[in-house]
Amino acid sequence: MKMRQTIRHVSLLMPLVALLGGCGDGGQKPHASVSHYQVSDKPALPAQQILNRRIAMSPRTLDPSLATGIPAFNVIQDLFEGLLTLSADGKLVPGLATSWDVSPDGKTYVFHLRPNAKWSNGKPLTAGDFVYAWRRVVDPATGAQYADSLSPVVNASAIIDGKKKPDTLGVEAVDAHTFKVQLVKPTPYFLTMLYNQYLFPLYKPAIEKWGDAWTRPEHMVSDGPFKLTEWVINGHLTLEKNPYYYGADKVLLQKEIEYPISEADSALSRYLAGDLDFVNNPAFPASDYDWLKQSVGDQIRVSPYYACAYLGMMVHKPPFNNRDLRLALNLVLNRKVLSNKLSGGMQIPAYSLFPPLPGYQQQVPDWASWPMDKRIAEARRLYKKAGYSKDHPLKVELLYMTEGVSTQNYMEAVSTMWNRALGSQITLRNEEWKVMLQDLQYKNAKLFWSAWVGDYPEPYTFAQQFLASFAMNYGSYNNPAYQKAVKAAAGELDTQQRYASYEAAERILNKDVPMIPLYFYKAPELVKPYVAGVENNVVALHLARYIYIRQHSEKGQ
Repeated sequence: MKMRQTIRHVSLLMPLVALLGGCGDGGQKPHASVSHYQVSDKPALPAQQILNRRIAMSPRTLDPSLATGIPAFNVIQDLFEGLLTLSADGKLVPGLATSWDVSPDGKTYVFHLRPNAKWSNGKPLTAGDFVYAWRRVVDPATGAQYADSLSPVVNASAIIDGKKKPDTLGVEAVDAHTFKVQLVKPTPYFLTMLYNQYLFPLYKPAIEKWGDAWTRPEHMVSDGPFKLTEWVINGHLTLEKNPYYYGADKVLLQKEIEYPISEADSALSRYLAGDLDFVNNPAFPASDYDWLKQSVGDQIRVSPYYACAYLGMMVHKPPFNNRDLRLALNLVLNRKVLSNKLSGGMQIPAYSLFPPLPGYQQQVPDWASWPMDKRIAEARRLYKKAGYSKDHPLKVELLYMTEGVSTQNYMEAVSTMWNRALGSQITLRNEEWKVMLQDLQYKNAKLFWSAWVGDYPEPYTFAQQFLASFAMNYGSYNNPAYQKAVKAAAGELDTQQRYASYEAAERILNKDVPMIPLYFYKAPELVKPYVAGVENNVVALHLARYIYIRQHSEKGQ
């Protein structure tokens, strides 16, 4: 799901003083009075079916072919729907395709579309809309950063490289309601990809007529349960129920209003003030967890999240083209202190890239179990070997996303650990999300915070970030042995063999150190007791089609 890559992220952190002093603040007070509610099991009246929800950032775009990042992903998932979608608890279920056939060799998929599927303007949705959208993603003229994700489809890679035309892509509209996909080889994770936004159908007439402006509310035509009716930049987005959605009769929510709020502390204050009904990950500063849990109880939800945060490095340019230096920086970070003291235990220390997944054996480097004094001693040896010393310290800038004081504290703690152990001189710079994405895309940062949320429960979604051909390989890592191992895994149908290849790929990453893992996520959220239909799932995607408002009143009123 992507930093659905992109960089999908959040962090939950405590003041730096807690890290350096070794004590929690323990004295946090509520930001506002806490309301409690009497709630009925019955749905509220249609006029009251309005959900006020926070998203972490204002999306850079809502074009499914071009969007990256969790905020855009979450909004697009309510505006559009693909061949498959997710249930409230995160299971893969039929979307616009009611069924599909797979050829015996595993290379041909035929999807049967809902005959009553329509666009938000009432026009019929056809298989040709998928053909158009998929060709648009791989067309180099589009500049879609997820283009390489379609590499399993016949001719996709050649089209991306400019060697073939987009109309040679292995997709076909057999008839109005039958969409056929031809793969290069069996791809075990293919079906799990299909709920991702870059594979959604698109309404060609709107895009051809309005160009980049087709995503404005007055021009956008979508096929999901909601349609965009208002987008106030840095204000809010309003989505209203789409009466032409095939499942509209089951959608109770009439409207959702999305508020971009970057700082968790601000989001919490607005939640407690009653401005928001649902606050997603990160819902609140970790330092507020204890008193908040006592105050609002079950309104706090903390669930596993298939995501990893790390520090990326530009590995083909000085100073980070030196593996000894990268490993030295990796060794001296005390993840347990960072996770326990800064995040209140709501993050899991990470020493490798791939998050926990049943059946997959994470490849943790041996040094992770060393005592810190041994790790620091080895880091100092490597630092010196790389040519750095007290008189010639590493001087570099660490770029991170503007997200409030908690993220700043975390970055300061990281730089402090480096400075204390190695004598390096790391300066910090933060940027707004959209600006940072642009700087990463144009390789304007040598050292940067990043994170990745899995698009689907399969190691490939993390492994692809470090393939040379992947547009969001921001550090320009390129190791043929790694690519060979990932490619072998991607084509292996036997799960045990496939995971073995991913494990080999992860060991190569651990050896090369193209990034420094920090932590695996948990997803803390705040949900008012009258909001129904929000269930925990590993990708923390809560589709508005399942959500509704129950009849309720504040206690004491």
